[in-house]
This record gives sequence, C-alpha cells and structure tokens, in this order.
Amino acid sequence: MRMTIDINCDLGESTNPEHWESDALLMPYISSCNIACGGHAGNEASVRASVRNAYSHNLSIGAHPSYPDKENFGRRSIPIDDDSLRQTISEQITLVLRECESQQTKLSHVKPHGALYNDAAKDLSLALLVAEEVAKISPELKLMGLAESEMYEAAKKAGLEFIHEGFMDRNYQADKTLVPRTENNALHESLEDSLNQALSFALGSPIQTPDNVELQIIIDSICLHGDNPNALSMAKQLYQRLEEHDFKVRAPI
Repeated sequence: MRMTIDINCDLGESTNPEHWESDALLMPYISSCNIACGGHAGNEASVRASVRNAYSHNLSIGAHPSYPDKENFGRRSIPIDDDSLRQTISEQITLVLRECESQQTKLSHVKPHGALYNDAAKDLSLALLVAEEVAKISPELKLMGLAESEMYEAAKKAGLEFIHEGFMDRNYQADKTLVPRTENNALHESLEDSLNQALSFALGSPIQTPDNVELQIIIDSICLHGDNPNALSMAKQLYQRLEEHDFKVRAPI
C-alpha cells in the first residue's frame, strides 16, 4: 500500500484574474489549498474563482484568514482587540464557506495566515481565540497550523481536529518555530534543500536547523508557497520526488 502525504498551497492571494489562472496550474500537483479571504489579500471574485478551480481539481478547500492588514500582506502583528479580531476571522472564514456552499462543495479546514499564524503558534490565548471562532462556525472544520505548536493545544481544547503543517522552503529554529522572515536565513537557498526537507517530513526523518540542530517534527501536510516565482516548477519537482519514493499526494481524510 502506498504512503500518502498532503501538499497544501496558499492561493487566491491576488485580485488579478491572471494570478487565479496561475494558481490553477499548481493544482494538479497539490491536494489542499488555503484561500485568501480578504484580510491580507483577495476579494469575493478571487474567492469565487479559487473555489471553482479547487473544486474542479478535487482539492481539499481551506480558508486562509489573516489580521486585517492588506497594506502589509498580513505579515506584521497589529494592535487589535479580541472582539474585533474574532469578528474579522469569522467574516473571512464565512466568505469562503458561503462560496463553497454556493458551488455545492465543502470547506474542510482553516489555516491562519502570516503574522496571525506565527503569533498563534506561540501564544496559547491567541490560538484559542482562533480555534474557538473556527469551532463556532463548524466543529467539523479542521485547524491547520505549525506542527507541535500552541495551535495544536488550542485545537484540542476547542474540540477540533488538527493538521500539523511543515514548510519545505523555510528554516526552523531549535524550538521548532520558523526562522523569522526578517532574518537572512529564513528561506532555503536552493530548491534542492527545499525538496530534501519536504521528503524528510514525508518520511518522518529529522531535519536540520541552520545551526545544525537535528529536529524531529511529525507533520500531516507540507506547505508549498504559491507566491514563490518558481512555485510551478517546485510543485512539479516535489510531486515527482514524492512519486519516486512511492508517496501518493492526498489530503488528510
């Protein structure tokens, strides 16, 4: 029996229709997508097109909510009170949910974006806020987040199934958090390094930090960044590498 691994990609992060079609080119090589829903990027039209394309490629569809900060693409922590954050998270997820329902397909999971993702990975109270809003919309939704982080603990407390995520192109710190994007070594220097890290995740093998610390991180899903200029080439090569090791790319059941 073949092993399986989920490949997820953040999509719909533009209001330019040409970018929606570029996103669609990635879809044969992934199994899950996370659709931007207005916080950091996207609008009703991009959500509609992204859901349509994802449905046609039989992908597991997720919402990708963010701090409401399009100016900084959701990549900076912003001052926001809990009630306002709960409201925007709910509105963003609901935008994707309603579009899924209108196209007679299913919203399967929620993955926070950018600074919200990173903050929630370290802050249990914030992670709980996110998880509680997801559970209010539907306890059947899964929460995707940084593997073995506070988001996992929050998901358990909220009664949600958790998808442990690993990043193929990002370096990790010794505490299993990501090297901040503000640092020079946040990203792998080569495609080969990214492919090797993805394969290690899939096989359950250790990865190494830039300081040569070995980390064992068990993941359910590997993130491929759709906004990378070489995303399509990366997707094809990752898919091929996994096929060569007898993996089937498939969303978590």
